Amino acid sequence: MIEINGLTVSYPGGVNALDNLSFSVRDGESVALIGANGAGKSTLLLSIVGVLAATSGTIRIDAIELAKHTRNEIRKRVGLVFQNPDDQLFMPLIRDDVAFGPRNYGLDESKVAKRVDRALSALGISHLKDRSSARLSGGEKRTAAIATILAMEPSILMLDEPTAFLDPKARRTLAAQLNNLPQTK
Repeated sequence: MIEINGLTVSYPGGVNALDNLSFSVRDGESVALIGANGAGKSTLLLSIVGVLAATSGTIRIDAIELAKHTRNEIRKRVGLVFQNPDDQLFMPLIRDDVAFGPRNYGLDESKVAKRVDRALSALGISHLKDRSSARLSGGEKRTAAIATILAMEPSILMLDEPTAFLDPKARRTLAAQLNNLPQTK
């Protein structure tokens, strides 16, 4: 499903955030990236969805090589939840945040509403749909940010530091929610 070959990503000044990285992830596998701050975890995830350009190497998702003309197709297949949910939640209400992506796909409002309801229900947060993200806890924001991606129906779900700043109870809740998603089966 994901195939990375010889990936190098350099930042200005010539610092390699990733240097000749190669690996693959097959259908049904769940992978955790663990490393110190600055190890390149976020850089890798942002590179996979084409936010950061590779200096060299290739990224393939379902045998589609990432390039400018394939970036949108890759992004339909790979959903990335950002490290900071405030970077992902920007609409007045959570339902509007969750609807944003499907609307950008050009779906009619009945299909958008179904996707919103499915995503919120899958995570057990339907009760948050008419609330502002400014009024949510850190765990609720994180879960709402995940719902924005689930509504896009990606086959691959990537989360950047999903438990950062969550208390132990919120971490357990998030783990249970993620274990029930089709992308983690």
